Amino acid sequence: MFDLLLICGYSAFALPLAIAALRGWAPRRVRRRTAPWVIRVRGVALLVFWASAMVAPLARQLGADSEDSAFLTFPAQLGLMMFAAGLMCGAQLGERFSQQAVPVD
Repeated sequence: MFDLLLICGYSAFALPLAIAALRGWAPRRVRRRTAPWVIRVRGVALLVFWASAMVAPLARQLGADSEDSAFLTFPAQLGLMMFAAGLMCGAQLGERFSQQAVPVD
């Protein structure tokens, strides 16, 4: 039951935000101070976070509820989370460096 709630909750909240960011949508105040490519990269990172949240519950729902499956799902989940964190940090650093390169009059 908890797995279904987790799957539905993440899919209802994180997935629409990720898709919206992938399409380039963001609130006006965010669009004013953020480059469009940063919003899209953050959307990809949100999608990867969503996928990492789906690994363990889907494995349990499919009947892989043993130590062997935990041995495989934990590194997959951790790897996806680290990849998404790297995307977020890379987007933030890229935005910061591009803002510093613009001369201010």
